[in-house]
Amino acid sequence: METVINSQAFLCGYFFLDCKANNNIETILEACSWTKVEFPRRTIDVLSDFYYPEFINFCTESRTIFRYEVNAEFTEPFKFNVSDIELGVYPMGIVIFRFGVSFTNCSVEQMRAALSKLRNCCFYENAGLEGFIDTVLGPVKKVYKELGGTADTSEVSCSYLVESGNKFKLFQIVEGENLPQEEKEMNKFLYSCGTLAEYDENGPFSTSREYYEKSLDESRLSVFNNWKALMLLDSVTFVSTSLSDFTRKIWINDYFGMIYLYELYHKIYLYRLNMRFRSGAEKASKLNDEMKLFERRYTFNSISYNFLPNEVDKAIERNLKTRDEQADIYHVIDQETAAQIAEHDSKNSLFLTFLTFMASMSAVWDMSSMVDALVNYEAAFNLAATGYRLVVTLLIVVMLLVALFSRHKKSR
Repeated sequence: METVINSQAFLCGYFFLDCKANNNIETILEACSWTKVEFPRRTIDVLSDFYYPEFINFCTESRTIFRYEVNAEFTEPFKFNVSDIELGVYPMGIVIFRFGVSFTNCSVEQMRAALSKLRNCCFYENAGLEGFIDTVLGPVKKVYKELGGTADTSEVSCSYLVESGNKFKLFQIVEGENLPQEEKEMNKFLYSCGTLAEYDENGPFSTSREYYEKSLDESRLSVFNNWKALMLLDSVTFVSTSLSDFTRKIWINDYFGMIYLYELYHKIYLYRLNMRFRSGAEKASKLNDEMKLFERRYTFNSISYNFLPNEVDKAIERNLKTRDEQADIYHVIDQETAAQIAEHDSKNSLFLTFLTFMASMSAVWDMSSMVDALVNYEAAFNLAATGYRLVVTLLIVVMLLVALFSRHKKSR
């Protein structure tokens, strides 16, 4: 029997702000028909029972969310609906947008084929997605240009809407009454949805068994019997046989809207930081100060008082490899900063040595003049210059011997 599902998928792209647009973002977006999303006090109070204050503050204060209403139904080349687009302006000049795609009573293959094309924004040529591009991505492209984007938005390819990578990130919830019941088949179904690989309940995948099993072992989250999740680098997939409206709302608003977007923001910032460091356009010390500020304000080891949100967060973070990448980038920037400080200290030391030498020469001259006043070089050597040369040479030799002795003593 063909597996029929309902699905709510969110595709996410991102780009970076032009610094000149920072001060009037709200004005620019409102002029483009976007509406600012406010978080009522009651909503924040409810969230405070489940999430740590710093995480709530990040989600409701540090980032600013705007919404654009679409409410469009598409039938070609696939049947799906898009209700709205949300765009978040995050600290450090990062913009993340998402649009929700819903499928109702469709086959897994129809969903897979649609999402495979929709997420590959670098390959929209000849994809038959002109209506989708104009209606859904058109408002985003306009904002991209208004916020300082320099890419040619008239091109069919929208690669500039994912600055690092070639496809939109995907978060999806797949529901169905006749999903596979046997665990082995359910795992194959989950893997197919998560990777958008062709699903064949009777045959193996094109990927090797070793990779398939490794992906499930490292990336699957299973807590309750009625649902499973697969957290990969480019996608997060929840599959459920039965889902209440309350749980669906939690998955969309909390697991996606707060947790996933926070971890994605973290990943994007690290992408950007690494590119800035490798380009050599900015001093490592400046990047070092910025990343410490980022870590202090926007990096959270734990986000919730409850175990399940923390489990979801850790699973997403683990497969985005955020903490590992952060440690690597921080390490190389720290090393470069230390090297620059050492080079600066070395230059200062050389300059101080020069100043010390000049001061010493002045002292030598003063001492030789003092000796002349005591013994009268002209009376002792017939020529005053001879006395000066002799005393100056003797004082310089003594200074060199003292310096060599001190250096030898330090090296022991």
